[in-house]
Amino acid sequence: MKYSRLAALAAIIPLAAAQTFAADHLDSPLVQNDPAADINDVYAFVNPNDASELVMLKTVVPVASVDSRFSDAVDYEFHVDNGSSSATITCTFDGDGVRVHCAGPGGLKAETGLNQIGMGDGMRVWIGLADDAFFFDLEAFNQTVATLAPQFTDPGTDFFANLNTLVLAVGIDSDRLTDNGANNTLQIYASTDRVGNTGADGSFTGSFFDADNSGHGMTLQVLSPSSDGGPKRLYAIWDVYSPDGTPRYLTGVAPIEGGTAEIQAFETSDGAFPPEFFGDGPTVSEWGTLSFEFDGCSSATMGYDGVDGQGTIDWQRLTSIDGVGCQFLSGGQIDRMGRPAINTALIDLLEDTGLKDQYNRSEDPADWSQFTAEIQSNLEALDTLDGETGNTVLPPTDLAPVLADDRLIVDASIPECDAYLAVELGVAGQCGGRTLSRDVIDDTLGAVVGPGVSDFVGFSSELRDAFPFVALPN
Repeated sequence: MKYSRLAALAAIIPLAAAQTFAADHLDSPLVQNDPAADINDVYAFVNPNDASELVMLKTVVPVASVDSRFSDAVDYEFHVDNGSSSATITCTFDGDGVRVHCAGPGGLKAETGLNQIGMGDGMRVWIGLADDAFFFDLEAFNQTVATLAPQFTDPGTDFFANLNTLVLAVGIDSDRLTDNGANNTLQIYASTDRVGNTGADGSFTGSFFDADNSGHGMTLQVLSPSSDGGPKRLYAIWDVYSPDGTPRYLTGVAPIEGGTAEIQAFETSDGAFPPEFFGDGPTVSEWGTLSFEFDGCSSATMGYDGVDGQGTIDWQRLTSIDGVGCQFLSGGQIDRMGRPAINTALIDLLEDTGLKDQYNRSEDPADWSQFTAEIQSNLEALDTLDGETGNTVLPPTDLAPVLADDRLIVDASIPECDAYLAVELGVAGQCGGRTLSRDVIDDTLGAVVGPGVSDFVGFSSELRDAFPFVALPN
């Protein structure tokens, strides 16, 4: 492998290095905060033991442990399009994340518990902890970029060896997806859709300060809904001063949806220190509105409009509840993946365009062409890594639109599955898709950099001989 142009590219490759050239692990800001919705890898292939069954696997939660769980607030979906009709297989979990229910069109359904195969109508399903089948010398690649000198060795070191992940595996009667064999070419991708536990929750409770202006502060509490099924409520206490220096004590409560709340604030005055309370109690008067927008657990923007004026304050967290961790989770589609390393390696490679989350949240394949230009630009840069240009499997102008349609393609009529991008490149006698043992990193490096480029890491997991095929956890 040649490195003559590596220095030029290394100067602009961001060193959030644990993500670069990983399959799909930790590929965007949203998924980094939501591991249960973070798709690591997607696999799709014809069952080598039964050519009538299509096997699809999705892995989530990077560096999973025995305590890791799927989320009951996330829908885990497989999307299959045969060119004539499409099917979405949706899998949901019970509250403890150890029992799954999967369903699709035409009565497809199956359910099971942890580490068990559940047989259903037209499909079967398995969930559990397993060895992460992805393999790559990630550290050597990162060191190569950091030191501007080649660090790959033969053999390489598999960064993902001994790591585990959560696996959702389904096996489906191919006839149910191919219109009984009439449309055998299947385009497949997986997605995660967060449908609950979004935005602020009780863990947001704490004190916040204004870094630009000392002497006042905000205490926020997230309260339970006032009625069953209603939204949570945000209670705000703002200790501040009027323009003439008079202390103001402003309070209010309002529903909080996601990370947004608009509170009608009231001022309390004319009170007294106990026990000398006035007969009618303190005076409560309307002050104005406080509009909150959280962008994470530790910060919020507040717009205010009241008797003392209007403006905006950026609040930063000062205190939190002891022992209570905080997560700020967004709703809707969080992640999607078909082919490996598309978002990680071909989006935001040269500069931070902010497209990674946009890429993952784009739900309609008809809209995915908007990422073609970004992918092409990065393909052109990667083409120079071996010191040669124009020696990729296809020119970047031709390869970019192929990869922008980020779906694995499987010919369900062909039982042999030992070539990545086989359908796209017209490889005869191969089903395409992606198997657990296929060296897709070498395939990808060869396709986008040049023939023979390798990280010198081979597959080493001891796969099961039958469904769900994944190796036992480490």
